[in-house]
Amino acid sequence: MPRSLTTHIDSPREVGLRLKSARERAALSQRQLSFPGCTAAYISRLEAGARVPSLQMINQLALRLDVSGQWLATGVEAAEADPAELLDAEVALRLGESEEAERLYREHLEPGDPARPAALAGLGQIAFKVEKWDEAIELLRSAFDLRGRHALADPGTVDTLGRAYAMNGSRELAIALFDNAVAEARDAGAQVEEIRFSVLLANALIDAGEYSRAERVLAGVISIVEEGADPVAAARILWSQSRLHSMRHEPRLASRYARRALLILEKTENDAYVGMAYHLLAYAEIEAGNGEEALDLLARGRALFGSELGRADDARFSMDEARALMVARGPAEAAKKAARTLELVDALAPGDRGAAYMALADIFAGAGDVEKAKMLLEQSLELLSEHFRPRALDAGRRLADLLEQQGDTAGALKVLKRATEAASSTPAPSAAG
Repeated sequence: MPRSLTTHIDSPREVGLRLKSARERAALSQRQLSFPGCTAAYISRLEAGARVPSLQMINQLALRLDVSGQWLATGVEAAEADPAELLDAEVALRLGESEEAERLYREHLEPGDPARPAALAGLGQIAFKVEKWDEAIELLRSAFDLRGRHALADPGTVDTLGRAYAMNGSRELAIALFDNAVAEARDAGAQVEEIRFSVLLANALIDAGEYSRAERVLAGVISIVEEGADPVAAARILWSQSRLHSMRHEPRLASRYARRALLILEKTENDAYVGMAYHLLAYAEIEAGNGEEALDLLARGRALFGSELGRADDARFSMDEARALMVARGPAEAAKKAARTLELVDALAPGDRGAAYMALADIFAGAGDVEKAKMLLEQSLELLSEHFRPRALDAGRRLADLLEQQGDTAGALKVLKRATEAASSTPAPSAAG
């Protein structure tokens, strides 16, 4: 599945007002504040609330105006100001200087250092960026614990911790974490964070196969978004609704929501968001049987990411390119792409990797390579049984069909029993963290 979006502002109008106020306090004109990639005209549109800045743009403007990125984005300052060294570490991290950021963070790890929670969180973000899920979880969870397990004390840490849980295959922990965060934000009347955590929770529920509950969670924040008229928040909900309908095998509805999200995101001038939206729409078009259109959308998405396309997203694009080729041009061409995709899927989280193996197995089976398809379905069933139980039965049925076609009825029944037990098993409840 295409990955989910994140949100980072309360509303374009409020961001514009804060940006103008901070610029005037700094005695800068729009032209003086401009820099490569951010023209005076673009700043004017931001201040008018006519554009949604990316998180990177928010942070760059905040640095130039000597305000915090959190305040510029949401109007809320962090509860505690971090030492100057940690601000330097954050800047280094944004500039891609991970080694320098790590050095600065590690200087504040001693017990009793008031900056220790922020240092742990920063190191956790570094570990997450390089896909060291276990290390990221340990560091982020420690930072969360030191802050009294209050989600609103550092929403970014909670966001990344939940994603790390999901990437590590611990979807139940991600769901519990986001569920508690939604309740905390709602009780505090923090609507921006309630939307943020609700969408994260909905996507975790979708990935866990709890579709009805995900739908209820999204319905609970739609009215907030409509009242606030925040386009990115609206796009995130549309995005999640598209993912929900895709997983329910309702391609027309999935496509409708994806197109609405794309129309909104194109106005943000954030290439990564738009590239992800093209991928989401392509996924829906594949499900609807429109292979050539999906290939065109995937090509547009890749072009927007350019050199910034990470290995995991490359794997997602490649997998759906193979699926689209299967629909549009047949198994021979699709199998060639699927073979190349197999070299990338290790970058995916275990549950997503299991789903990828199942999709690729369909292509190899269609191309006549039944043995490779069986091998991939066996790997898929093993991963899904542990990390994505609702889809284990899908993999089991596919594998059983191939075994039965080869005359191995006993083997087919054994696989079906194993898959059914995995899909119907309930994971042991555990606390989020």
